[in-house]
Amino acid sequence: MASSSCKPLHGRLLASMLSSLLALSLLSPAVQAEGGFVGLQGGITDSQDMDSFGNTFKLTFGPNITDRLALELGVMDIGEASYNDPKADFTGVDDDTPPTFINAKHATVVRTNAITDEQNPANNRQAVATYTGLANARPQSFLITFRYRFSLTDDIDFFLKTGANLWFADYDMVEVKAFQDQTISRRVVNSKQTSAIDQISGGGFLWHALPDLALRAELETTALDSKEFSRVRFQLVTLGVQYEF
Repeated sequence: MASSSCKPLHGRLLASMLSSLLALSLLSPAVQAEGGFVGLQGGITDSQDMDSFGNTFKLTFGPNITDRLALELGVMDIGEASYNDPKADFTGVDDDTPPTFINAKHATVVRTNAITDEQNPANNRQAVATYTGLANARPQSFLITFRYRFSLTDDIDFFLKTGANLWFADYDMVEVKAFQDQTISRRVVNSKQTSAIDQISGGGFLWHALPDLALRAELETTALDSKEFSRVRFQLVTLGVQYEF
């Protein structure tokens, strides 16, 4: 599923969508025929693209369309994810060789040579490298997925799922400057919100410990693909409980 931009989803709009879809899902003929479920999960967030990340919390609910296929709706918070600031490299720096940055592939780096104006020293400038990129983001999501389960034993099911991740995120853009004299400055240049729709897919296990209660373990993968910053992919590992009715 390709990513597409959309207007920022604010908290009240998300809550309204959640309550409306919850009501519709619980009143649907599928729930009356096959029942439904509500689940709560928590776990860890991992990423090969970013340097640090928080914990994932997720609430899921929806109707069982058949005894194996379910429409799964949910809200998710994967915590704050961030990049470490780049490390400046001053090797060989002079008027015509500005500093460089290490670990800056996800950002924009502009290198400017020194300016020497003997007639007007006020115009003199050091050689400088300017890094501009994403510092951190806090994604929150509304999920619309389909889940299909396979019975392994009387008490254990394996499932696969895929669908849409409608996410929005508050994020900060940072500017780091490395100067010829080996000083460094840092400032946040932009704090905004962006949103998009990306695919989320995964699989896991349900252990029906009690007739109406199951333990759920799951691995999912999704991305933040926005025109505001470079694409970032996340892996989510969660554990929780699911009540079926």
